[in-house]
Amino acid sequence: MKLGLKYVATWMLLGTSVAWAQSSSGLGLTADKPVQINGDTFEILEDQALAIFTGSVVVVQDDTVLRTSKLTIHYEQNGENSGASISSGGADIERLVATGGVNIQSGLQTATGDVGTYDMKSEIMVLSGERVTLSEDGTVATGCKLTVTTADNRAKLEGCSSSSRPTVLIQPRNSN
Repeated sequence: MKLGLKYVATWMLLGTSVAWAQSSSGLGLTADKPVQINGDTFEILEDQALAIFTGSVVVVQDDTVLRTSKLTIHYEQNGENSGASISSGGADIERLVATGGVNIQSGLQTATGDVGTYDMKSEIMVLSGERVTLSEDGTVATGCKLTVTTADNRAKLEGCSSSSRPTVLIQPRNSN
């Protein structure tokens, strides 16, 4: 039964237009390729329209790996698929929430934060925390909130307060 539920959850994720952080940065998941999700536990709460992976959660698609302590998948309870069951794969995903530290790696790119959310309808990913970092090839951007609008490939990095501004350290490219 446990093995079957993992496959159901994977199938449900593939059946939607997941684009966790689809941006020009290349960090992201897409619905057109297989996704593998592992965690210490997997629980479906039908009455709350939730599916929850906890404990060393790892999401893998191609060379993109997302690591977190907890991944909560919120499903639509009303609308076209109202009455659809999470376990049958008929429900639409509204929002994904990763908590307990988030690390997204894709090739040479890495993004980290405390909490990550992705809203399916607005196609907006938000990575937030005490220190959010986005790095590639030695170039590092830091702030407290990274917002990526996947539909138009826009990203915005914000500081923690009016006295803390986003910072970017740009490394020169080696011309050799």
